[in-house]
Amino acid sequence: MLQQKETGRMQQQKETGSLQQEGKQNRTMQTEMQSPHYRPLCQDASISGTIKLKGPVSVGQDVGIIIILKNVTDTAKTIQLHISVHSILYTKRSMSEFFKDSRTVTFGPNEEKEIPLDIAYSSYEDVLTADNMIEVKVVCIGEEKGDTAIMQRAIVLDNPKLGFKVSEKAMVNKSMTVEVSFTNPLSKEVSNSVLRAEGSGLLKDEIVIQVGTVKPQETVTIPVKITPYRPGNRQLLVDFTCSKFTNVKGFYMIEVDSDGQ
Repeated sequence: MLQQKETGRMQQQKETGSLQQEGKQNRTMQTEMQSPHYRPLCQDASISGTIKLKGPVSVGQDVGIIIILKNVTDTAKTIQLHISVHSILYTKRSMSEFFKDSRTVTFGPNEEKEIPLDIAYSSYEDVLTADNMIEVKVVCIGEEKGDTAIMQRAIVLDNPKLGFKVSEKAMVNKSMTVEVSFTNPLSKEVSNSVLRAEGSGLLKDEIVIQVGTVKPQETVTIPVKITPYRPGNRQLLVDFTCSKFTNVKGFYMIEVDSDGQ
């Protein structure tokens, strides 16, 4: 019996460690992918720059960015800016262009300028992929032939967060309910909402719950009934998908006591 408990504990530690490592790797990859890239197409490009975010970015909200450009020469310059924004896959493959703009910008010697840009949710809501990623591309063309530089930045938009509530103690072989909540942040309803739940030691099979339609700004609470069958620290994994949000994921740790304790 002691050996079985120890084996179960080691397996749970392995599962938790794997999930933590996977989450750390995903965060690292997202940070690397979202770093702005500046690429001059000639040796003495007159303009350098970067692309920054105004703040956090979430699906359903406008995306605010700031294009920061600097004339790195001692003479005044006039450049042409060509700005485009695409929805992209995780592999950075471009899918749909949904924003395009061109501007003329004049710089004094060594002058730096900030160009704010707001990308409306209505422009990307129908072309966003399941990866929730867009890419901003800025092409800077100077007065001299070949004086060109390109700036690019991939942006991952956050999904809404899921809420969790448990009002009872978890015990082996005792049914209980976990309340999962979702708030629709949009000004329009979302439809075809489905919640899926799974968890080693908590559920032997995946649970699928049809949620239906969620009104604008409405919070829905979905009861998930589970019967833990293994003691220890267990993780409930939940995935919520609807017409406007794909793979809204969340997890909740549950400490399960042995039967009779």
